Amino acid sequence: MKPSMQPLVMVLACALAAGSPFWTGLAEAQAGSRVAAAPLRVTGFDVEQVDRLEPGAELNFTVWGTAGATVLLQIDGSRRTLRLDETSPGRYQGSYIVGRSDRIGPESRVHANLRRDNRVATAQLGEALQVGWVLPGEAALMPEIQSVGVAREPGRGRTEALRYTVRGTPGGQASVLLQGSQASNVVLDEQRPGEYVGTYVLPQGGWLDTEQPLVAQLRIGDRSVRSSAPNAYAGVNFTSRRSDACRDCATVQAVNAVTVDGEGHVLGTVAGGVLGAVVGSQFGKGDGRTAAGVAGAVGGALLGREIQKRNNQRTQYEVVVRMSDGALRTVVYAEAPNFRAGDRVRLVGEALEPLR
Repeated sequence: MKPSMQPLVMVLACALAAGSPFWTGLAEAQAGSRVAAAPLRVTGFDVEQVDRLEPGAELNFTVWGTAGATVLLQIDGSRRTLRLDETSPGRYQGSYIVGRSDRIGPESRVHANLRRDNRVATAQLGEALQVGWVLPGEAALMPEIQSVGVAREPGRGRTEALRYTVRGTPGGQASVLLQGSQASNVVLDEQRPGEYVGTYVLPQGGWLDTEQPLVAQLRIGDRSVRSSAPNAYAGVNFTSRRSDACRDCATVQAVNAVTVDGEGHVLGTVAGGVLGAVVGSQFGKGDGRTAAGVAGAVGGALLGREIQKRNNQRTQYEVVVRMSDGALRTVVYAEAPNFRAGDRVRLVGEALEPLR
């Protein structure tokens, strides 16, 4: 190094070590240039199709892309521009209510402008606004399910909650069908393009039939596809499975009021049938007087007994329940019980207790 350059090198080294404003500003400028150079992107564009485009119809849009930007939508035939809110980093949502002065049709094009600073990224919606329509020049998209998964939802404490994930064609509507103590259709939310996620909290006393395949459905427009995932719950740690379910738990199917006689039998036509059989057996033996006497004696006894039973008739209540294993049971109450169809109960001895 030349002797004349040694003082300059020493000054620069000292300034760098001391963190001088000059070097700090230079580093920040370089970092800012790298951020500014990052490209803006729109990675997804979706609309909840409506059954009919008419005044009052609500169009819900979602755009995915670079976070921290401003997203504006322009709908062909609309009277105003729609601004979307960033509901989570990189996800923008908003709704447009079709007005009477709008001229929006099923094939109206929709453009999204994602702007940050002085840069803009644009995208065009790739589906029609109305169910059953296909945009000109585009083939109808057949949805496809790539994978179906389930995992325990963290952070719920003792509450049994499961997270379901379906991956497939973006821009659709996904759901999973759960079998168990009560059938449930869980609608999933598209968190990222083609990734649909939803959480299901098991009700107290409820259970899932994990022996059955997990069925998922994905719909785009008027087309849908289903996929069954066997052993989907393998390795998922939760207790409300069918094998671990409450064996004495049940669901009320019906509460019936029944009239019974003094002996607890449901009233019907049994007494009349018995009387006819006894009298008929005596005829045809050649002694009409014997037959008439027997008929009178038997008939009088049965009639008196029948009158006595009917005088003692009462109303009892039969509660029909479906047990956790699918079997039907009937529990009888002398007084009207405080149950109705759909209630979750537990069978204790010969009585029912509500599940809380």
